[in-house]
Amino acid sequence: MDYINQILDCHKYFKQSVEFNTMQEAEYSELIREWRGVYKSELRDRKQLRKKVCNTEWDPESYFNVRRPSFVKISPDDHKYVRTFRMVSYGMLHYSPSLRTLILRNAGYDLAHRLVEKKEIKDVDDLPVVFLNQKIGLLDIVNESFNKMEINLYECISCYNAPPIGRTLCDFEAGIIQGALETLIGANVTKEIYCFGLGNSFCGFEVAFE
Repeated sequence: MDYINQILDCHKYFKQSVEFNTMQEAEYSELIREWRGVYKSELRDRKQLRKKVCNTEWDPESYFNVRRPSFVKISPDDHKYVRTFRMVSYGMLHYSPSLRTLILRNAGYDLAHRLVEKKEIKDVDDLPVVFLNQKIGLLDIVNESFNKMEINLYECISCYNAPPIGRTLCDFEAGIIQGALETLIGANVTKEIYCFGLGNSFCGFEVAFE
């Protein structure tokens, strides 16, 4: 589909045009520690989620024009990258939410397989690096067991600071996680359970291996 190629080309362009070796491992670990504190606090205190808004109250410009604090430090032009990606995503959401889910999920799934083929993803430990390098978000493997994984994503390209519209927004990211883990470990069902679109302050995915 043309939409899939547009999204993959968008990621390819910005991956080539910006160097991402400026964030040290210690700095990344500190960011994850801080964000995990937000995640734990929100679940522990059962923080009141932000009030749901309907589509007519959703200002697209506020959704497009987002500055992700960690990524702006890496690249001052990050907001342009986010805007380009979200304009495509927003158009599909208003045209057909179900089609948007299918297209973005497949785009993420295809990207994951390309990254595995190119040896950019060789094992699970490569996922945080790839998500950072591809400017998708800050990936945090929260829990891991024989048949299940819990993965959080902070400052996500799809939903960071998005309004709570009553649905998840990160189909692209879910597709990448599913595709990468399918290749590395095996068939799985990846489901997003936390999202800015649901009123949370982070994205959370549950991966169940079949």
